[in-house]
Amino acid sequence: MEVRIEPSMADLDAPMLYDDLREEDIMECIGLMHHPRDAVYNSFDLSSKCFSVKTDQDGLLACFGVAPREDNIGSAWLLGTRNFYKIKKKFVKESQMWIDELMDGFDYLTNYVMEANTLSIRWLTWIGATFEDCNYPGYKSFKIERK
Repeated sequence: MEVRIEPSMADLDAPMLYDDLREEDIMECIGLMHHPRDAVYNSFDLSSKCFSVKTDQDGLLACFGVAPREDNIGSAWLLGTRNFYKIKKKFVKESQMWIDELMDGFDYLTNYVMEANTLSIRWLTWIGATFEDCNYPGYKSFKIERK
């Protein structure tokens, strides 16, 4: 199965992503007091870089990007569909290259992750993220710095 990572087309990819958003991402959005639809569309709207992960067989599997914040900080995000798990090995293998792409122009990347989302925490740890407590109960803030 050939996996393509390409620049997102928000008008097409955002509705497809929202319609098939995986449960973990829905719960994370709600826990941060965002409606999942708003979280999806705002992620696209606010990002300076946004990519879509697709296959011919399954179509859209995930989207990820980075939105600029103050002081040269990037707010990194990744939202997946219910079929995202089908390509996890390939995605993990190529993750660092895409993190480097997102880091370009930023001192570091940051965001929040639900503590119960162990799969995301394992992946973030693998790519070198560090974690700290934050003001959201049940969440950690993460930070990814240049290697």
